[in-house]
Amino acid sequence: MPNGGIDVPFFDTWAWLIFIGAGLAMVILELIIGIDTGLDLVFIGSAFVIGGLVPLPFHTWAWTAIISGIICVLYVIIGRRYVHRRMAINSARTNIDAIIGRGGIVQSDISPGRDGLVKVGNEEWRARAGETIKRGEEIKVTGVQGVTLTVVKAEAKEA
Repeated sequence: MPNGGIDVPFFDTWAWLIFIGAGLAMVILELIIGIDTGLDLVFIGSAFVIGGLVPLPFHTWAWTAIISGIICVLYVIIGRRYVHRRMAINSARTNIDAIIGRGGIVQSDISPGRDGLVKVGNEEWRARAGETIKRGEEIKVTGVQGVTLTVVKAEAKEA
C-alpha cells in the first residue's frame, strides 16, 4: 500500500496523472487544429498540467481539481482578454496592399500579354490588364503581383 500502509483511494493516487494527460492532450489538439482556438487549449491544458503537478505530494484529487480550476478561471477572467488582444490581426491594409482600389492614369499603353506603365498617386508602376487600355485613360487597381499592378479601365463618370 502506498503512503506507509495507509489505504489511498484509486482516484487520489492517479488524479494528477489524469489531469496531466488531459492537459497534454489539449496542447496536442491545439497543435493539430492550429491557432484557430486562439491558444485557449494550450493555456487550459497547461493549467491542467500545473494542477496535476503542484499538489502531487498531497495525494488528494481535491487539490488537483482546485488548483487546476483556479488557474483556468484566472486565465478566462484575466489572461484570455490579454492573449486575444495581443493576437488580434490588424485588418488595415498597409504598404503595397493599400494601393488596391485606387485609381490612376495610363502612361504607356497596356494590352493583354504586354505590360504598360501607370501612374497611381505620385508613383509610376508597371501594370497589366486583360484588355487594351490606351495612354491617358483612367484605370483602377485590382491587385498586386510583386511590383506589377493588375488594373482595369475605370468606369466612365456620368456628367
